[in-house]
Formats: sequence, structure tokens, C-alpha cells
Amino acid sequence: MEAKVAVSVVVILVLLCFCPAEAQQTTKTRPRIGFISSTGTAEMPSRLFEAFRQGLRDLDYVDGKNIVIVHRYAEGRLDRMPPFVHEFVQQKVDVIIGVNNVVIRAAEKATKTIPIVMISSVDPVAAGYVESFARPGGNITGLAWLARELSAKRLELLKEVLPKLTRAAILWDADGPGPAVAFKEYTAAARAFKLDLQSLEVRGSNPDFVGAFEVARIARTEALIVVGNPLMSQHLKSIFELATKHGLPSMTEEDRYVIAGGLISYGASFADLYRRAAGYVDRILKGANPANLLVEQPTKFEIFINLKTAKQLGLEIPRRVLLRANEVIE
Repeated sequence: MEAKVAVSVVVILVLLCFCPAEAQQTTKTRPRIGFISSTGTAEMPSRLFEAFRQGLRDLDYVDGKNIVIVHRYAEGRLDRMPPFVHEFVQQKVDVIIGVNNVVIRAAEKATKTIPIVMISSVDPVAAGYVESFARPGGNITGLAWLARELSAKRLELLKEVLPKLTRAAILWDADGPGPAVAFKEYTAAARAFKLDLQSLEVRGSNPDFVGAFEVARIARTEALIVVGNPLMSQHLKSIFELATKHGLPSMTEEDRYVIAGGLISYGASFADLYRRAAGYVDRILKGANPANLLVEQPTKFEIFINLKTAKQLGLEIPRRVLLRANEVIE
């Protein structure tokens, strides 16, 4: 009897020593994904982060169980993103998600070994991120939603809503690399539609939107084009309150801008892009080389219209445009 008790005690002691080590090892071996949100908080994550996390769940990856997402919040500040990227590199995460051009560029400079899954708004070949769409050639691959190439389509749609439009203003962050490209693209597209385009530049952590809209008023602009980026995303309420106050119908690049009070948006489905980014993570974690994973483009494009905003502006949206909308907010 005493021998049996002694054996039981030894077994318990062995288990007590072994289990914590096993748990610690399991934690260490779980893949770690670095993700920076431009907006949102830990209590209320952004919908794009949720789309990415859902994409992982669809592939049987559960955050905190068999994968760890190292999630950081930039709160709309571009200057906070590179330090977070360096934190990911120091922690030796398994994959970095390049959620915008600032993050992609910072990650490109910080590491040549950690795979980077980009969601790029610009041509990644022209930007130097990859060698080609078919064979990226380095540690960067992912999706290019080519927002800038849709500039002409947005102006065309805006002209459908406002057939007599001759003067428009473009609101953009002069410090952002993506918006600088956007401004050039919209300027080129505006010439084809015989539109005078007034530049409304803002910059810094406390952008002067009031002053920008005053410039638009003096220039007698008739519509507003908003170039999306993290800075703009932090000030959507102010931007569209001012747009409505000045009677300016707005064309935007993302559906969330319309949800926040913009008039109309046209662009790739961001939720779809972030879900698809999870597929790249899956393939990389299973051993795929990002150098050989072709860069994909959007397959789903959406038009969002805010009829409440249209009513406030005294504007009637043409039926042919409404029929093409993916979602109408009333």
C-alpha cells in the first residue's frame, strides 16, 4: 500500500513539473502575426481587423488558441506605425500584415526575412515592393487594390450624380505617400472630364479642416473628393459635417466614409481584401515562400450611397445610379 502511494506521489510531481513546461512550449510555438490597426481600440476593434480575423477563423485559426495576433493601434497617426513594425521585427513575429503603404515601406526597410502580406493601394511593382505580380521575388506578397487606378471611375460616377459639375475640390493628406499619388491621378482624370480641381491640403496630427473648407468656399467648388488614409479616417465626423454645412456632395473611396456621412463611395470591398489576406497567412505558415505567391487584385467592387446625406444636401440621386449601388443607407 505504501509503495502504491509513493508511486502516485511521484506521478503527480512529474505531471506538475511537466505540464507548465508543455504549456509554455505550446505558447511559444503558436505562430505570431503582427497587425496594426489605423483605427479602433482593444474594446472596439476596427471592422477590417474583424474581417481579417474572420478570414483566419474560416481557415481554422483562432486568435489566442492556435495563433497569436500581436495587435497594435495607431489611432490614425502615421508616425506611430514604423515603431510598431520595429516591435514586430524585434519580437520575430512569423508574418507582418502591411495594412497600408506606411506599414509596407517600414516593414520593407526593417526586415528581408519576415514575410509581409501587403494590402497596397498603389501599384506594388511601381512602388518597388515586388518584382512582378506573378513572381514577387522577395519577402513581400499579398493584395493590391489599386485605389488610384479607380480615380477616373469615381469622377465618372460623380458626374452621373452631378451632370452640371464643373468645379470640385480634393481633400488629401499632404504628408501621406498614398494620397500624393492619388492627387496626381485625380488631377489627370479631372482633365478628361473637363473639371477644375481645387487642392485642399491638410497635414499633421491636428489638420485644419475648417481652413481647407474655407478655401473650397472661396473657390466656389461644387463637390468634394476625399482621399482616404489613416489621418482622414480619424476625422470622418468632422469632415462630413463640414461638407454638409458647405453643401458639398462628396465622393469617397471607402464604404466606411459613406457610413460616417459621405454621399457616395466606389472602390474595392475592403472586408473582402482583409479576409483574403488571411489566406496568404495560411499558405505562408504552411511553408509557402512569399517570393512565389502571386500578388492578387480585387474581385469585388462596391458602390455605397447615403440617402440621408443626399436629403440634407437637397440632392436627388439618379435612379440608374441607385440601381447599381451595393448598399443604400437611409
